[in-house]
Amino acid sequence: MVAISFDRHLFYPLLCPVKDGTLPLKMRPLGLGAESEVRFVQDLMAFYQSDAGRKAIGKRSLYLLRNADTKAKGLGFALAGNFYPDFLLWLVDEETGHQSLSFLDPKGIRNLDLDDPKFGLFEEVKKLEAEIGDGTLSLNAFILSETNFGDLINTSRVNRADLEARNVLFMEASGTSYIDRMIEGLS
Repeated sequence: MVAISFDRHLFYPLLCPVKDGTLPLKMRPLGLGAESEVRFVQDLMAFYQSDAGRKAIGKRSLYLLRNADTKAKGLGFALAGNFYPDFLLWLVDEETGHQSLSFLDPKGIRNLDLDDPKFGLFEEVKKLEAEIGDGTLSLNAFILSETNFGDLINTSRVNRADLEARNVLFMEASGTSYIDRMIEGLS
């Protein structure tokens, strides 16, 4: 068992079973199950603690929550193929009251068809934001790809910029730059 001690997560610490390990217990909330999830939390923690991260976040407060993956307990989107993003990230401006809620899913996308509804979640949440009509709430969705762009097999009709326009950001070996781009892209 590995414990990640990131105090901006609403549950502390985040637990992750060691790969191929077995546990005689169930974890609630759900433990981190994929290497991309662990990497994302570690990258977010490093970004949050960096000078660049503090500057990008500014006076806002940052909160992270691991989403449950079931209808009974988690937040999912029927219009996006019953998709349950792995994380919810809040940025809250205490002075203005503005909140930015982002749905994040760090995953490998090597074999995903680009028509998969998950790639349309960023549009669905913007429709929901417009329906809510509350100027103090912004909704966003991002796929954080652990798969390098060059390793994708379904990219004959799309380039990297097209995917990034759909809020697909590549984790690659770039440290926390994808998180910086995500924070910059929040509306």
